[in-house]
Amino acid sequence: MKETFLNKNHKTRGAKMVPFAGYEMPVWFSSLKEEHFAVRKSVGAFDISHMGVLIFSGPNARSFVQKVSCNNLEKHDTDKMIYSMILNEAGGILDDVMMATFGERVIMVVNSSNKEKLMSWFETVGLDGVEVENVSETHGFIAVQGPESIEACEKALSVPLSNYKPFEVWAQDILGANCIVMRTGYTGELGCEIVIPKAEIDRIWDGLIESGITPCGLGARDTLRLEAGLPLYGQELSESITPLNTRYKWVLDFNKEFIGKTKLVEQKDQAQELVTVGLEMIDKGVARSHYKIQEGGEVCSGTMSPSLEKCIAMALVRPEESELGSTVHVEIRGKACAAKVVKVPFS
Repeated sequence: MKETFLNKNHKTRGAKMVPFAGYEMPVWFSSLKEEHFAVRKSVGAFDISHMGVLIFSGPNARSFVQKVSCNNLEKHDTDKMIYSMILNEAGGILDDVMMATFGERVIMVVNSSNKEKLMSWFETVGLDGVEVENVSETHGFIAVQGPESIEACEKALSVPLSNYKPFEVWAQDILGANCIVMRTGYTGELGCEIVIPKAEIDRIWDGLIESGITPCGLGARDTLRLEAGLPLYGQELSESITPLNTRYKWVLDFNKEFIGKTKLVEQKDQAQELVTVGLEMIDKGVARSHYKIQEGGEVCSGTMSPSLEKCIAMALVRPEESELGSTVHVEIRGKACAAKVVKVPFS
């Protein structure tokens, strides 16, 4: 079991620790519900150091990333994060990532469970002189999220976040530490993510918490992202799912070349066997991951939404069941429980 650089800090603060993606991670510090509402109503901080931060350098770095990712780096100016996916030859999703041209280099944030798989894939594709640095081996990663996050970070860390727009990424001195800051997030709220040298991360984390920001664990991170309709790799996304099955078909830029394009061009005008929708339970019961849907398909993620006080889920269903207002039946403990197809993000 791996540990993040903040592991001992979390235990000192009394966090409940659980295994996740090969790491020992805090699932909550006080309670899932308290941390969820801290982010929805004010501000919370997450240790996300289990995730991978890769930096590609060399004269072919940009063209290499263009080849392995299906979205287009050239959609935005330098130093602007773009959501994309890394696909295999069949169009299956190896990972979903955030990426940006970062000066002369390319920065990419990848999921924890896929770091080694992607590094192996990049070598298989052929790096051709491109160097890939896994920054997460020497740096930690913190996310600060919530409607008051920008103001709170500026106060705690003296960082001019309000000078930057959402999805911008930049190098920043924070309390004497050389950091990378991104105006992104995974909760549906305002926020930023900070890459911090391991020697400085305890000091910066403590500064955030001591300023009044609530420490949050993976439990609240999951309920928040699900309410916002954001996917989790291994649930909404996998190698057996292509972008055409998801709500994120827009990541496919067919005007450029990328691995997996040939197969997806063949399929893009065809009806997909399954498509992703949001569900709201009508009958009692929580639709959990991999629960079968009677009409065909299965639940990807489900929870009792703290904000909405109702059971919600994202699921793969047959296209004929995907219209808003349609009813499907989730098999929960041997019972067929009715659920309604609804808009995502949930409301």
